[in-house]
Amino acid sequence: EAKPTTASPPMNHVDFVQPRREFLFDMPVFLQKWVTKTLLRQKDSRNLPIFLVGLNIVLTSVPAAVLLFWLESRQLLSNGMMLALGLLYAVAHLKTYGRSFALALHYITHCSIFNRQFRFLDHIWTTFLGFLFGIPPGLYYPHHVGMHHSEDNVAPHDMSSTMDYKRGSKWNHFKYMVRFVSMGSFELPYRLIQMSKYSLAAQRIIGCSVYWTTMAYMFTQLPLSTFSVMWFPWITLSFSLMQGNFKEHIFVDPEDYENNYKSAFTCINAPSNALTFNTGYHIEHHEEPGLPWFKLPELFLKNIKKHAENDSLTFSGIGSMEVGTLVLNGKFDELADHYINIGQPQRTKEELIAEFKRRLTPVVHSHVATE
Repeated sequence: EAKPTTASPPMNHVDFVQPRREFLFDMPVFLQKWVTKTLLRQKDSRNLPIFLVGLNIVLTSVPAAVLLFWLESRQLLSNGMMLALGLLYAVAHLKTYGRSFALALHYITHCSIFNRQFRFLDHIWTTFLGFLFGIPPGLYYPHHVGMHHSEDNVAPHDMSSTMDYKRGSKWNHFKYMVRFVSMGSFELPYRLIQMSKYSLAAQRIIGCSVYWTTMAYMFTQLPLSTFSVMWFPWITLSFSLMQGNFKEHIFVDPEDYENNYKSAFTCINAPSNALTFNTGYHIEHHEEPGLPWFKLPELFLKNIKKHAENDSLTFSGIGSMEVGTLVLNGKFDELADHYINIGQPQRTKEELIAEFKRRLTPVVHSHVATE
């Protein structure tokens, strides 16, 4: 008697089965069902993790921040105690939620998790909670969607482009982050105006003006709490966001830099994908930016032939940030062990490492590359 055959699991099966770990705590089942049925887009429970990240922050970090301001306003603690308590809050807050909030904001900006009737709730993430993470209202959409995805990492209009840099250099990695943190507030509106995106430039200017005015005023009233709740997250997240973008676009083919398959890479079966809303699927995200995060592994399987035809870099068992760290530390041999061939040209390990290094060279395009 013939035994029934079972289909082989997909090559990225881990990303389909590993439990989500972006949020700290869940809701009772009856609330999950109500939120899914009443609020979420297409009544799809796979939108719940982003909702839970916001709910976790509202129930923990928001009350803690309010408490800090109240304690300072009542002068119940010494300045030293307030500063220590504030820094403890800031570190715990960012360690717990910094990464998950930034990526929840990222995906909700691209594709709302709410049905049409409740889409205004997006502003909880895009406008209000950003104050606790150093992200001004009106900043993320103009920068990330209006500029970065519009230009797909191609300079000069994408001010966050990595293509000009020697991307295997820690010094250039640092310069890239400092440039954005120090000049981004001024350069982004200028780039958007150059691209005739005047409404986005205005949105950026108004949002940042409100943000900086609020921070400046609060600092004159309650400096210690304002530093811990607003200034410290701004400094920390600004660097973190840009080091993330640098690593996600650390490999750029100098001969085909406008090709999404050659200006990014994909990481499958990575434990970090369960912490970052599948951010390892960066090629897929650039190919279809409006696709919900939970559909990216499916898109990868659908586009395997395109990966092969375009000679993409695909890694397994390692996340995007880990790839970038290995490159910056020159550990190409270890990185090559995570590379998987899904139809790309066959290469020896030495040839693969040579290809890695070739895709780290600066791309000279209409202006001098950063040395």
